Amino acid sequence: MSKNDTPDLFASQAPDEGPSLADFAERAYLDYAVSVVKGRALPDLCDGMKPVQRRILYAMDRMGLAGSAKPVKSARVVGDVLGKFHPHGDQSAYDALVRLAQGFTVRYPLIDGQGNFGSRDGDGAAAMRYTEARLTRFADLLLSEIDEGTVDFGPNYDGSFEEPLRLPARLPVCLLNGASGIAVGMATEIPPHNLREVAAAAIAVLEQPTLTADALMQLLPGPDFPGGGQIISSPEEIAAAYSSSRGSLKVRARWVFEDLARGQWQLVVTQLAHGVSAQRVLEEIEELTNPKVKAGKKSLTPEQQQTKQLVLGLLESVRDESGKDAEVRLVFEPRSSRIDRQEFSRMLLAHTSLEASVSVNLVAVDAMGRPRSLSLLEMLSQWVDFRIQTVRRRSQHRLDQASRRIHILEGRSIALLHIDAVIAVIRESDEPKPALIERFALSEIQAEDILEIRLRQLARLEALKIERELAELREKADKLRHLLENEKALRKAVGKEIAEDAKTYGDDRRTLIKAESRTTLEIPVLDEPVTVVVSTNGWVRARQGHGHDPLGFSFKTGDGLYGTFECRTTDSLVALSNSGRSFSVPVSSLPGARGDGAPMTTMLDMEAGGQLVHFVAASAQTPLLVATEKGQGFVTRLEGLVGRNRSGKQFMTLDEGDHPVLLKPLPAEAGALAVLSAKGRLLVFGLDEVKTLASGGRGVSLIELEGPSDSLLDAALVGDEGLRVLGEGRAGKPQELSMSRNDLLVYVSKRARKGRALEHKIKPRRLG
Repeated sequence: MSKNDTPDLFASQAPDEGPSLADFAERAYLDYAVSVVKGRALPDLCDGMKPVQRRILYAMDRMGLAGSAKPVKSARVVGDVLGKFHPHGDQSAYDALVRLAQGFTVRYPLIDGQGNFGSRDGDGAAAMRYTEARLTRFADLLLSEIDEGTVDFGPNYDGSFEEPLRLPARLPVCLLNGASGIAVGMATEIPPHNLREVAAAAIAVLEQPTLTADALMQLLPGPDFPGGGQIISSPEEIAAAYSSSRGSLKVRARWVFEDLARGQWQLVVTQLAHGVSAQRVLEEIEELTNPKVKAGKKSLTPEQQQTKQLVLGLLESVRDESGKDAEVRLVFEPRSSRIDRQEFSRMLLAHTSLEASVSVNLVAVDAMGRPRSLSLLEMLSQWVDFRIQTVRRRSQHRLDQASRRIHILEGRSIALLHIDAVIAVIRESDEPKPALIERFALSEIQAEDILEIRLRQLARLEALKIERELAELREKADKLRHLLENEKALRKAVGKEIAEDAKTYGDDRRTLIKAESRTTLEIPVLDEPVTVVVSTNGWVRARQGHGHDPLGFSFKTGDGLYGTFECRTTDSLVALSNSGRSFSVPVSSLPGARGDGAPMTTMLDMEAGGQLVHFVAASAQTPLLVATEKGQGFVTRLEGLVGRNRSGKQFMTLDEGDHPVLLKPLPAEAGALAVLSAKGRLLVFGLDEVKTLASGGRGVSLIELEGPSDSLLDAALVGDEGLRVLGEGRAGKPQELSMSRNDLLVYVSKRARKGRALEHKIKPRRLG
């Protein structure tokens, strides 16, 4: 070996690089996410079951716990499920079993529970060692065909047993009972539906593959909740949620007015909104009539005090009379029989969960095994395809069984026709089976059957039975072949079975669908003139009347006047934060002007780091000019800044480092807008060049700034008397520059131009 061929033992060796930590973590998390999505949280569209539910039903079926069987302890069922199919916590399996047995949770219970299985008021079920369970008759829709080759089976977690990958559902249980679950990156909220309506819709999809969504809605108008209630969303809103696979439906309790002696009456709630319990309504009434001071507050807010007075002025008492005679009976007694009944019911609907919202999110594992969102029409279409395939597999399985039986019976017929020869062959042959096959041209199966039959089955009467059974089996086989060879006949058979199941298990609709407007209850406010006073630090108050001298208002030390706004008690005070978020407070809820008022921030839920910078109080239709430091701006109306939530709403779209510098009302006769920059440039242009944005946004460029150190300082409308520029002269002395309309002509140009520098030496501060 030469010197050059000597290996360098100290050269760096490249290690065998495996996947990076980031790649490994990503792959591991994706595997976990898919496991949660498909193996735990989302239902299968075809049978409507999550894996744990499917395993519970299958285990109970193998245990012989049909609807006619004697129920067994739930602990025994859970133990069988965990030991054979579902190696997870026993409580999670028991919770799934309990849910399938709760008639107030699922529309059509699959498990018949004996004992305490909880209540709609949130009471939990008794421990599994106390309760008993068996399958309901309705569970036959999922399990009756499981041994007829209809679905695929796979190994359980350790390979010692086989479990079905799906159940052969004879109806779309995914829609009948609905589903709820939260996975990784997706969630599902499928409402329950009425069996008769779903069956009619499925038959329509089966017979008309091109069925439209509008036609489908005529057959399946909306959900049907276990507890009844009323859906007040319009048919258009329901259809939109079904077609987009996501939405929200407004639901309401149902009640009656019961007349009592001496002209008295009471409101009795007989059905609650879906997902709402009587206990929850009682707790809400308690919170309204005996409110607690919110965290960080020293006393009740004006809204709490007003609501308390309103409720106590109408409601005398409430009690829960629910029991065996009535699943739901909430009794509300009014303060006086003279109270208007409609006003009383509106108060309860507006302030309690007697009126609520139900989410719709149609997400499931589709027929191809992919979790995704589906419209109602897609869900029914895919289930119909699954059902057709299931019936085809069942028919093929039954045909194979019939063919095997026909083959065996044909062999017996041959044996009976040649009984003496068969007996002689069996008596004389050392190996009778091959001898029979050779002598009578039998198959191995036929020969084996002949050798195993008893002598009594060779009687003449048995021959008649064989011929009769053969005729029946051949007729059955012909019908099955016809189904398998004729798609139209197969679809007709599927539709007939769906109709029969609907007749057997169907019931009347429980939930009323009647469109009504959402209840809103506004506390009446006396329309009076007031002056809203806002300080520099954001303290607000309201003083009755107009025409007050601003110099007459006092403020805390270090604070001063931001502005006064003459408006009415029916108007709103709006504010913009430094992040472009808008907040609003009714003028009627502002504290009086005897003291210093209260910080507006105490009436809101501000974001972290947020600060209120601009305020306006006026009527909803008042036009406003909004502008930012970097020269963006637009026109809007005050109603666009008003929000329903204390946390406000994002109103302005701001660039990084930008913030609002202007929020001021615009006179109705305004025509020209003057914009002033920090570097003393003035631009005048028509107000019609500024975009109007009702719901806020980014706006348009008002003036071109000179570099990052420049900024928009102020903007004002040009009136008949011209314009004033307020600023500072030499040595910081206050100085005012007045310009007539003729003087402003030299500054007139198009929007988004640089404008022209002021002719007088003045350091501008604002426009007057």
